[in-house]
Parts: sequence; structure tokens; C-alpha cells
Amino acid sequence: MKPQTKEKIYLIIIAILISACAQFYFTYQYQPAHNVRIYYNHEHELNKEIIQITRQADKFIYFAIYTFTRNDIKDALLAAKYRGLDVRGITDKNQIASLEIQRDIIKELRNAGIPILEQDHSSIMHLKTMVTEKGYASGSYNWTGSGTNSNDEILEVGHDESIRKQYEQTLARVFEKYE
Repeated sequence: MKPQTKEKIYLIIIAILISACAQFYFTYQYQPAHNVRIYYNHEHELNKEIIQITRQADKFIYFAIYTFTRNDIKDALLAAKYRGLDVRGITDKNQIASLEIQRDIIKELRNAGIPILEQDHSSIMHLKTMVTEKGYASGSYNWTGSGTNSNDEILEVGHDESIRKQYEQTLARVFEKYE
């Protein structure tokens, strides 16, 4: 076999390999793992999951919470604000009016520059959800001592982008409704 023929064969093989790699590169779509966990509060400290999501965020934290009396979660939200994140929330106006500790927590968050909205209708704002650019948490869990230690509560924590984006869009609509 002539040296020029060998070189042509090698060039053809290299061209085929490059085209196969290009085909794979342009048709493959990365699908991240659908990382979703469900926690029951008598088997897991749900407040630590909320704090973990807060600490992992790099850009924003949006939340809606019916009852909010846990100082450790408040402190995590304040720390996120001080790190420069966009932190905002909504809570139930009747809970603020009836629970002094919730009123104090919301006042401290607002004084730190965190906008906290209240619903303007006679029914309750009963969401219990947090979303960041990296994940979400939602369930029956109110951010309270009894929600953490006594009641039967559940919390779904996930990093599935499709679900996370839906929570983000839903909270954006809720915020827009009450701004």
C-alpha cells in the first residue's frame, strides 16, 4: 500500500470520527437528574432543609409562607439578603395581625430591605413555598416550632428544573397580584 493511500485512509477515519462526535455534540441534550425528596417532620428537621436551600442560593430567594415564627429561618433569609441576593416574600395578613412573633419577624425582614407582601382579600394566603435559582421546597410545613416538632407536616425539596421553574413562575404571579 502506498504511503499516500494510508494517509488518505487515516484522513477518512479521522473525518468520520469528527463527524460522529459533532453529531453527538449537537443532538445530545443534558437532562439533569430529577432530584426530588419528600420529608416528614417526625423523621427529619424540616427547618434545616429550608435553611439549606437558602444557603445554597446564589441569585434569589422567593417565598410564600402562611405562619412564620422560626428565628433560624429568619436569620438565614437575612444572611442571604446581606450576601446580595434578591429576597422577597408574601405572608398572610391575618397571621401578621394575630401573631406578635410573626409580626416582629416580618418587621425585621422588611427593615433589612426584604419586601414582604400581604394578600389583600378576606381569605387566607395559605402557600408554604420557597424557590431559588437552584431548587425549591413546598408542602404543608409552616415555618414554626410546632410545624417543625409537633404537627404532622411534609416538605418536598427538589432540584428538578422543570418543577422549580413552575414554582418560580407561580410565585411571580402571586407577587404581581399583590404588589
